Amino acid sequence: MKNIFNSLSTSDIIQLFGIIASFITGIVAIVISVITLRQNSKMIEESSRPFLSIYGESINSGSPVFYIVIKNFGSSPAYIKKFEYDYDFSPVYLSTHSNRDFLKSLQNSVIAPNQARICALDYSKLDKPITFKLSYSSGVKTYHDEMTIDLKAGAAMLISKNATSGKELRTISYTLQEMLQKNL
Repeated sequence: MKNIFNSLSTSDIIQLFGIIASFITGIVAIVISVITLRQNSKMIEESSRPFLSIYGESINSGSPVFYIVIKNFGSSPAYIKKFEYDYDFSPVYLSTHSNRDFLKSLQNSVIAPNQARICALDYSKLDKPITFKLSYSSGVKTYHDEMTIDLKAGAAMLISKNATSGKELRTISYTLQEMLQKNL
């Protein structure tokens, strides 16, 4: 090795170190570019993915009704592959079709961005937190969520309404007030 360096001029040695430094700089730039592309890909996926949320909501248009809400807060449709829970909702549904499990019908359905599915429930019969297991996809990516939710938590907080004379006007007034409050 000494013989090789002895036969090279100072200019040749400087050029050789310059080539090596350029090679190392090029490799570092490629590695940084790949890392940046991966981070950008993850950020784009996170910003454009579906995001399902489940919560309880009370609406009072004269007589309060409690709903379970399943909403897609994401930017792309959620194709629901699995929608399971550890609670028997059949005695809690506010429906005359007591044999039908309404929430099970969400499996194999699609919820568009900012779209929600709601189902009326008897607030007084909900007696424990519920664990939901979800699997939904958008394109080729599948997302799995497991969440334990107390649907009653914060859903029926006291909100006063102004009474109006006559039942029709009262209902319209309450409904408009409710819509205004929900959009705040």
